[in-house]
Amino acid sequence: ARPPRAVGAMVSAVVFAIATGIGLLTDKYMLEATNYVEHYTVAMTPTKAEATFIKSAMYAGAIFGMVTMGPISDFVGRRAGLIACSAITLLGAVLSFAAWDVSVLIAARVITGVGMGGEYPLASAHSAESSADSSNGARNVALLYLFGSGGGPALCSIITYMLDCSGMPPRYIWRFIFFNGAVMAMIGLVLRVLTTKDAKQLTKAMKNPKGTRRDFILHYWRPLLGTSLIWCLFDVVEYGLKQNDAAIFAASADGPYRNSILMVFCQRLLAIPSLALAPWLLTRFASKWVQLAGFIGCTIANFALASGYDQLKESTLLFNAVYLVQLSFQSLPGVTSMAISAEIYPSAVRGTGAAISAAAGKFGATFGSFCFTLMKENGLIQQIFAVVTCTSCAAVVLTVLLTPHYNGHTLDLANELAAEGQPRKAVKVLYGGPRDADTSAKHFDNSLSPSSQESGSDTDTD
Repeated sequence: ARPPRAVGAMVSAVVFAIATGIGLLTDKYMLEATNYVEHYTVAMTPTKAEATFIKSAMYAGAIFGMVTMGPISDFVGRRAGLIACSAITLLGAVLSFAAWDVSVLIAARVITGVGMGGEYPLASAHSAESSADSSNGARNVALLYLFGSGGGPALCSIITYMLDCSGMPPRYIWRFIFFNGAVMAMIGLVLRVLTTKDAKQLTKAMKNPKGTRRDFILHYWRPLLGTSLIWCLFDVVEYGLKQNDAAIFAASADGPYRNSILMVFCQRLLAIPSLALAPWLLTRFASKWVQLAGFIGCTIANFALASGYDQLKESTLLFNAVYLVQLSFQSLPGVTSMAISAEIYPSAVRGTGAAISAAAGKFGATFGSFCFTLMKENGLIQQIFAVVTCTSCAAVVLTVLLTPHYNGHTLDLANELAAEGQPRKAVKVLYGGPRDADTSAKHFDNSLSPSSQESGSDTDTD
């Protein structure tokens, strides 16, 4: 039998994981709900423009939530920010459930978006900061992403499918979808109030930022440009496709709408193994290489869907198989875009860096959701895959040029230098390649010699 202390530590770790991840689980559930709500809100008789706004309204709120909650959490702590995000998401979910007309539903989705937006930078930064070893930061964020992106969409799809099969009138189905989201938000709020604590790393950085906040953009512009643009391009792909794939499957298959829901559910379920693989990959390979592999796979799979769409759609099984391949590759940059922005910035400004990156992502999500919906309504499904191919290819180039190649020791030294008020040196270390062992900031040489950079870039990651 395990000693009581070990059991207590395991229970504590599980509660921490649930309290941190349930916000993202709820967010992804509410995002997936948008995939189906337009089909069931026919009684509200929304116009085409209103139906599009119902889908994209969350992103306006999400961008606001990111650019406010992220920086605020650098001053008040992640715990207070996470509790606020859960409360705002709960309010938005309740209003969505009770909405009496289209304008109220759109407003409720904006409010939900504010809570969702703050969730991304705060939950990911909190997961990375709470890691006992910096080498495990990306893995912890990957596990967070697995819990949210793996569980949320699949849960929403199966609940929607069961409600549709129950014979419940459409005007009630979409309300019950949102009701379940409200329940999840309430559970998350209670758990966070009772269990969430700020990491020691953040508490120390908040007390003595040493100019890191003032000079953040000046010195960290290159990694910030990379995480922002890459997350933007990824969200064009993820949100543009996921908010329209029920209709994409409906266009490639006959039968009632619930069949499309079931196809989406199966796709989400079958993509979970790739999400589960990501944490393991991040313990074996640098985040940069995992991200590159994901975007290259997305490029190839979507090129196949775009160039062979007419032939593939004749076989539902083959079409679904290729779509699953691209969805599985999507999981890798989905994890790394969040993980990299959550761990490469100093703790004193980590919420800000992750927030700017995530907000840029939501600009991409807004573009993808709005434009792909318009393309879908005009029957341009094949062209959607062509745009995704180009977007993924651009992300490959940006990853090569702007994403640093680092390991846990690199992050430790960069964070220490930033804490000592030397952000310029911290960025040099970040782009200097993986390091073999810890090096104290006091003994770090001001200039990285070309030979040291070459040897660092050839070092295997932990």
